[in-house]
Amino acid sequence: MGMFRRALAFALLAASPVGAHPHVFVDVSAGFRVEQGTLTGLRIVWLYDAFSTLVLYDQLWLDEDGDGQLDAGDLAKIAAGETEWAEDYEGDTYLFKGDAKVALGRPEHGTARMVGDRAEVTFDLPLADPLSIAGQEVVLKMYAPDYYYAYTAKEVLDTPAGCRSRIVPFVPDSVSRRLQAELARLGTEEMPDDPNIGANFAEEVRLACD
Repeated sequence: MGMFRRALAFALLAASPVGAHPHVFVDVSAGFRVEQGTLTGLRIVWLYDAFSTLVLYDQLWLDEDGDGQLDAGDLAKIAAGETEWAEDYEGDTYLFKGDAKVALGRPEHGTARMVGDRAEVTFDLPLADPLSIAGQEVVLKMYAPDYYYAYTAKEVLDTPAGCRSRIVPFVPDSVSRRLQAELARLGTEEMPDDPNIGANFAEEVRLACD
C-alpha cells in the first residue's frame, strides 16, 4: 500500500465513527491506451471524499503555512503516496481478459490536485506486457479486497477509436445487501473473515474493440 493510503487508513481508525466498512469513498475515472488493437496501459483518476481528504491534512502535515491552500510540495506528498506501492499491493485495480487476470505494472507519472475540498490523484498504469484485444473485450474491476475503500466508476476517459466502452456499476442484490449489513456492524479495527470480500461490490469498466 502507498504512503497516502497507509496514513489515511491509520487516521480513519481513530477518526471514523465506530463500525462500518467501507471507510473511504472514491470516485474513479478510467481510460485505456490502445495502439493498433493492442492495449498497453491504463489511466486512473481517484477522487477522494471530503472527509478522507481532511484527515490527510493532519496525517501528511499538509498546508503547514496555514493559508488554506495546498502548495506543490503538499500535492507531491499525495502523488508520491499513490505511486509508491508495496510489491504485494495491486492498487485495487484488476484487469481481466475473459477469465484470465492481466498483469499490471507499477504506477507512473503520478500527479495530484484539489477539486474543491477533495483530493484527486491521477496516474498511468502500464500493462506488464502489451495485450492484443482486437475483436475482444477486457474488463477493468475496481474494488478493495477488504472493502475498506468503496469505489464508484464515474467516467471513461477518451475511449480509443474503434472501441466501445461502458461502465457496469455495482447493483446490490439480496446477498450483497446482507453482506453489507454484516460489514457495517464491524468495528473500525475489525476485518472481514473473507479477505476478498470487496470483490462482491466491484465496479466495472468494459472495453470492446473491433
